Amino acid sequence: MAILQVARMGNPILREAAAPVPPERFADPGFQRFCDDLYESMLEHDGLGLAAPQVFCSERVVVIQLDSDDEPMFLVNPVIHPIGEESALGYEGCLSVPDMRGLVARHSAIRVSAADRHGKSILFEAHGWAARVVQHECDHLDGVLYVDRAEPKSLAFLKEYRRYGPPVAIEGEEGEE
Repeated sequence: MAILQVARMGNPILREAAAPVPPERFADPGFQRFCDDLYESMLEHDGLGLAAPQVFCSERVVVIQLDSDDEPMFLVNPVIHPIGEESALGYEGCLSVPDMRGLVARHSAIRVSAADRHGKSILFEAHGWAARVVQHECDHLDGVLYVDRAEPKSLAFLKEYRRYGPPVAIEGEEGEE
Protein backbone atom coordinates (compact mmCIF):
# COMPACT_ATOMS: atom_id res chain seq x y z
CA MET A 1 0.00 0.00 0.00
CA ALA A 2 1.05 3.57 -0.61
CA ILE A 3 0.59 6.72 1.41
CA LEU A 4 -0.77 9.33 -0.97
CA GLN A 5 0.07 13.02 -0.92
CA VAL A 6 -2.81 15.33 0.04
CA ALA A 7 -3.61 18.26 -2.26
CA ARG A 8 -3.80 21.60 -0.49
CA MET A 9 -6.19 24.48 -1.02
CA GLY A 10 -5.17 26.28 -4.19
CA ASN A 11 -4.59 23.12 -6.20
CA PRO A 12 -7.11 23.15 -9.08
CA ILE A 13 -8.11 19.48 -8.58
CA LEU A 14 -9.87 20.48 -5.35
CA ARG A 15 -12.19 22.79 -7.33
CA GLU A 16 -13.27 20.28 -10.00
CA ALA A 17 -16.37 18.11 -9.93
CA ALA A 18 -15.14 14.52 -9.75
CA ALA A 19 -16.20 11.95 -12.35
CA PRO A 20 -18.59 9.12 -11.44
CA VAL A 21 -17.02 5.70 -11.02
CA PRO A 22 -18.32 3.43 -13.81
CA PRO A 23 -19.66 -0.03 -12.82
CA GLU A 24 -16.84 -1.93 -14.52
CA ARG A 25 -14.24 -0.13 -12.38
CA PHE A 26 -15.29 -1.95 -9.17
CA ALA A 27 -13.77 -5.25 -10.39
CA ASP A 28 -10.47 -3.58 -11.34
CA PRO A 29 -7.68 -4.60 -8.92
CA GLY A 30 -6.22 -1.12 -9.42
CA PHE A 31 -9.42 0.43 -8.05
CA GLN A 32 -9.35 -1.85 -5.02
CA ARG A 33 -5.69 -0.97 -4.45
CA PHE A 34 -6.61 2.72 -4.70
CA CYS A 35 -9.32 2.22 -2.03
CA ASP A 36 -6.73 0.60 0.26
CA ASP A 37 -4.30 3.46 -0.39
CA LEU A 38 -7.01 6.07 0.24
CA TYR A 39 -7.80 4.48 3.59
CA GLU A 40 -4.14 4.12 4.61
CA SER A 41 -3.51 7.74 3.61
CA MET A 42 -6.46 8.92 5.71
CA LEU A 43 -5.02 7.10 8.73
CA GLU A 44 -1.49 8.36 8.09
CA HIS A 45 -2.70 11.97 7.91
CA ASP A 46 -4.91 11.59 11.03
CA GLY A 47 -8.17 12.18 9.18
CA LEU A 48 -11.70 10.99 9.87
CA GLY A 49 -12.40 10.96 6.15
CA LEU A 50 -10.67 11.49 2.85
CA ALA A 51 -12.02 12.08 -0.65
CA ALA A 52 -10.33 10.91 -3.84
CA PRO A 53 -9.85 14.46 -5.23
CA GLN A 54 -7.80 15.26 -2.11
CA VAL A 55 -5.22 12.70 -3.28
CA PHE A 56 -5.22 13.86 -6.92
CA CYS A 57 -7.80 11.35 -8.20
CA SER A 58 -10.87 12.98 -9.74
CA GLU A 59 -13.32 10.16 -8.97
CA ARG A 60 -16.42 10.16 -6.74
CA VAL A 61 -14.98 8.09 -3.88
CA VAL A 62 -14.70 8.89 -0.18
CA VAL A 63 -13.63 6.87 2.83
CA ILE A 64 -14.83 7.64 6.35
CA GLN A 65 -13.96 6.11 9.71
CA LEU A 66 -15.47 7.94 12.67
CA ASP A 67 -14.19 5.54 15.32
CA SER A 68 -11.04 3.43 15.16
CA ASP A 69 -13.08 0.41 16.28
CA ASP A 70 -15.34 0.71 13.21
CA GLU A 71 -14.62 -0.63 9.77
CA PRO A 72 -13.90 2.09 7.20
CA MET A 73 -16.91 3.07 5.11
CA PHE A 74 -16.32 3.63 1.41
CA LEU A 75 -18.90 5.73 -0.43
CA VAL A 76 -18.69 5.54 -4.20
CA ASN A 77 -20.88 7.87 -6.27
CA PRO A 78 -22.71 9.06 -3.14
CA VAL A 79 -25.95 11.05 -3.26
CA ILE A 80 -27.06 12.97 -0.16
CA HIS A 81 -30.64 13.96 0.68
CA PRO A 82 -31.38 16.12 3.72
CA ILE A 83 -33.86 14.76 6.23
CA GLY A 84 -35.92 17.71 7.37
CA GLU A 85 -34.92 21.35 7.47
CA GLU A 86 -32.84 21.37 10.66
CA SER A 87 -29.21 22.42 10.44
CA ALA A 88 -26.48 22.76 13.02
CA LEU A 89 -23.33 24.82 13.34
CA GLY A 90 -20.00 23.16 14.03
CA TYR A 91 -16.31 23.86 13.65
CA GLU A 92 -14.53 21.93 10.91
CA GLY A 93 -10.98 21.41 9.71
CA CYS A 94 -9.62 19.71 6.61
CA LEU A 95 -6.48 17.89 5.53
CA SER A 96 -6.46 20.04 2.38
CA VAL A 97 -6.67 23.25 4.44
CA PRO A 98 -4.14 22.40 7.16
CA ASP A 99 -4.00 24.14 10.50
CA MET A 100 -7.28 26.05 10.17
CA ARG A 101 -10.78 25.78 11.62
CA GLY A 102 -14.06 27.40 10.62
CA LEU A 103 -17.71 27.38 11.65
CA VAL A 104 -19.98 25.67 9.11
CA ALA A 105 -23.75 25.09 9.03
CA ARG A 106 -24.69 21.58 7.87
CA HIS A 107 -27.87 19.54 7.67
CA SER A 108 -28.42 17.79 11.01
CA ALA A 109 -29.69 14.59 9.42
CA ILE A 110 -29.14 13.11 5.95
CA ARG A 111 -29.98 10.03 3.92
CA VAL A 112 -27.11 8.69 1.81
CA SER A 113 -27.26 6.34 -1.13
CA ALA A 114 -24.02 5.09 -2.63
CA ALA A 115 -22.12 2.00 -3.63
CA ASP A 116 -19.48 0.45 -1.42
CA ARG A 117 -16.00 -0.22 -2.78
CA HIS A 118 -17.21 -3.48 -4.36
CA GLY A 119 -20.20 -1.91 -6.12
CA LYS A 120 -22.86 -3.11 -3.67
CA SER A 121 -25.63 -0.55 -3.10
CA ILE A 122 -25.85 0.95 0.36
CA LEU A 123 -28.44 3.25 1.89
CA PHE A 124 -28.18 4.73 5.37
CA GLU A 125 -29.05 7.71 7.52
CA ALA A 126 -26.52 9.83 9.36
CA HIS A 127 -27.25 12.28 12.15
CA GLY A 128 -25.27 14.92 14.02
CA TRP A 129 -21.51 14.63 13.81
CA ALA A 130 -21.61 11.67 11.41
CA ALA A 131 -23.85 13.68 9.05
CA ARG A 132 -21.37 16.57 9.22
CA VAL A 133 -18.41 14.36 8.30
CA VAL A 134 -20.24 12.72 5.38
CA GLN A 135 -21.34 16.11 4.01
CA HIS A 136 -17.83 17.55 4.40
CA GLU A 137 -16.20 14.67 2.52
CA CYS A 138 -18.85 14.54 -0.20
CA ASP A 139 -18.46 18.29 -0.78
CA HIS A 140 -14.94 17.50 -2.04
CA LEU A 141 -16.52 15.50 -4.87
CA ASP A 142 -18.17 18.70 -6.12
CA GLY A 143 -15.11 20.93 -5.74
CA VAL A 144 -16.32 22.55 -2.51
CA LEU A 145 -14.12 23.15 0.53
CA TYR A 146 -15.43 23.82 4.02
CA VAL A 147 -13.97 27.34 3.89
CA ASP A 148 -16.47 28.09 1.09
CA ARG A 149 -19.31 27.39 3.54
CA ALA A 150 -17.70 28.78 6.71
CA GLU A 151 -18.75 31.93 8.49
CA PRO A 152 -15.92 34.29 7.42
CA LYS A 153 -15.30 35.74 10.90
CA SER A 154 -15.06 32.23 12.37
CA LEU A 155 -11.95 31.21 10.41
CA ALA A 156 -8.89 30.77 12.61
CA PHE A 157 -5.53 29.10 12.52
CA LEU A 158 -5.44 25.99 14.69
CA LYS A 159 -2.78 27.36 17.07
CA GLU A 160 -4.87 30.45 17.81
CA TYR A 161 -8.08 28.40 17.91
CA ARG A 162 -6.57 26.21 20.62
CA ARG A 163 -5.03 29.13 22.49
CA TYR A 164 -7.91 31.62 22.43
CA GLY A 165 -10.90 29.45 21.68
CA PRO A 166 -13.28 29.65 18.73
CA PRO A 167 -13.57 33.19 17.33
CA VAL A 168 -17.34 32.78 17.01
CA ALA A 169 -19.28 30.96 19.71
CA ILE A 170 -21.91 28.36 18.89
CA GLU A 171 -25.27 29.05 20.51
CA GLY A 172 -25.97 26.65 23.35
CA GLU A 173 -22.32 25.67 23.85
CA GLU A 174 -20.79 25.89 27.28
CA GLY A 175 -18.83 29.04 28.01
CA GLU A 176 -21.09 31.36 26.08
CA GLU A 177 -22.34 34.58 27.54
